[in-house]
Amino acid sequence: MSMSIGAIVLYSHSGDQRELSFKSGCLNVITGDSKTGKSAIIDIIDYCLGRSTCNVAEGVIRRSVSWFAVRLLNGEDVLFVARKNPGPGTDTGGEIYVRRGAFVAAPSFGELARNMIESELISLLSRFVGISENEHRPQSGTRPPLEATIRHALFMCFQKQEDRLFHRQGDQFIPQAIKDTLPYFVGAVDEQHFLRQHELDIAREALRELEQRAQRQNEAHNVDIARIRRLITDGKRVGLIIPEYEPVEIDVALEVLDRAARTDLASNTALPDFGESINRLRGEQATLRSSLERLNDEVRASRMMLFEQSSYSREGHEQRARLSSIGLFKAETDRHQCPLCDALLDVPTPGSAQVADALRLVGDQLAAVEVEQPHLQRHIEGLEQRKGNLERELVEAQNSLSRLIADDARAKAQQDLLVDQARVVGRISAFLDAVRPSESEPDLSPMIEIAKRRIETLEAAVNADDIAQRLDTYLNLISKQMSVFAESLDLEHSGSELRLDIKKLTVVADTLDGPIPLNRMGSGENWVGYHVLTYLALHWWFRKRNRPVPATLIFDQPSQAHYPAERDQEGSLDPLDDKDRHAVQSLFELMHRACQEIDGLQLIVLDHAHLADEWFEAAIVEEWRRNRFLVPPEWDTRSQ
Repeated sequence: MSMSIGAIVLYSHSGDQRELSFKSGCLNVITGDSKTGKSAIIDIIDYCLGRSTCNVAEGVIRRSVSWFAVRLLNGEDVLFVARKNPGPGTDTGGEIYVRRGAFVAAPSFGELARNMIESELISLLSRFVGISENEHRPQSGTRPPLEATIRHALFMCFQKQEDRLFHRQGDQFIPQAIKDTLPYFVGAVDEQHFLRQHELDIAREALRELEQRAQRQNEAHNVDIARIRRLITDGKRVGLIIPEYEPVEIDVALEVLDRAARTDLASNTALPDFGESINRLRGEQATLRSSLERLNDEVRASRMMLFEQSSYSREGHEQRARLSSIGLFKAETDRHQCPLCDALLDVPTPGSAQVADALRLVGDQLAAVEVEQPHLQRHIEGLEQRKGNLERELVEAQNSLSRLIADDARAKAQQDLLVDQARVVGRISAFLDAVRPSESEPDLSPMIEIAKRRIETLEAAVNADDIAQRLDTYLNLISKQMSVFAESLDLEHSGSELRLDIKKLTVVADTLDGPIPLNRMGSGENWVGYHVLTYLALHWWFRKRNRPVPATLIFDQPSQAHYPAERDQEGSLDPLDDKDRHAVQSLFELMHRACQEIDGLQLIVLDHAHLADEWFEAAIVEEWRRNRFLVPPEWDTRSQ
């Protein structure tokens, strides 16, 4: 069982519904006049089934319909998919609404709201039709792998009025996509193939990991003597290895490096920190210098005072000596008369009493100064002694600071050496870990051989040649069925062996004159007939093998080459000549018979013709004539 179309549902902008129902597993015919909407059915279904663009022709349908929808059937499973009409002038951006499960009626207009995106819709439809995980990997070229989806299956379900064999075969990249996915759809590449391909991928990845591990082991065993020499040189530089050692043998050199790598650096890391002591001594040094400067200022001031007292004492003695000579003269004389020569003076001389008073005053002052001088001298001597002590303390502090700075420099140098030693030990340890394999590292050679044999077994199971042989076999069977169907039609070369050429995507008739492709088989009448029998043969195979391709096949105007629209008279075949009437009759009879022979095939035919046969009348779904259309005329607001 596979997916078929249950109905097409259209919604107007005002919310009205138009439902077009189909029967599963049989022939469905929609007949009617031109321009009634028959050709839009394929585009509506294609759009609802995940096509990125809406290709419904501009006109009444694009103006009048707000949502396009399809009801899909797969056994008891029902899937309703609606897509909003992008509107006139654009073909992208339609919102998607999906509902799953059997319901009495289609969703109302008010229920339609976006609940899915396009990529998720394609995944959902692919699973709904039964397409499992798959991947086509090109054997050559730069094309990326391709996964078959519902979109690829639909290339073999629609046949519009065109000269190419498959739907959308003229679009860019589509022909190659058909070639890549057809082997999966016909069953030449089944689900087991993809499981084995996945197992092969895992086995190849496991082999790559084993080979990489083995390569690392081999590289580790191929010791580089130059690197050993560099590590030994570094070890000697930082004191881990004695300077006199020179590497000779690799094994001995590795032992020397191993001893160096096991050097205990932790016991040498407790180095003193002189920073606090240096800062303390610098503070003491600054304090001593400040005290010495103040003491020097005090000594200078005391010496200046002593010097000034000495100068005053000398001046005082001289003054007293001069005043002492007053005893040589008369004690009482006229002060206007010189005591030496008795000459008259303009300025009177001081009295002897005044001179005596001055002499006593100078004597008292000299006595006071002479008393203070010994004290001041002793004070200066004390200051000098304190100054000498401060100078000695400052020298000692300076010496201690110099020693601490030197010790600190040595400690820093030792710390730098320890850091350098740690780096060298790390490089040596890493080198030894790479060179010496772990005791738990197994021998990888047997494991690699087992992995290679498993890959050979899986490669044989997914052999591309086997796939090609199965594809050729299945195509041969399909081609034979094409030849069987061709017997019912009066086509050129219909008596020849027909085959489907997958490389060129065409039909070929093998004749005595050589192969004749479809484009050289004459008129469009032949093309339509060969298209129909090719699609019928493909779906015969799909249903026979229960392949994940929709069980729906839609033909648009298959009788057009014999029954053009301008000759249409209510669908009757009477206006046609005998040859065209016979061709149209045979074509529909073939489709009717194919639906009876192919179990589960739903064939939908959109055409002008209306055969008078009872089976044809039973197959008619709707007839669009006499003002009956796909879209009710009252929906078109422009016509009102």
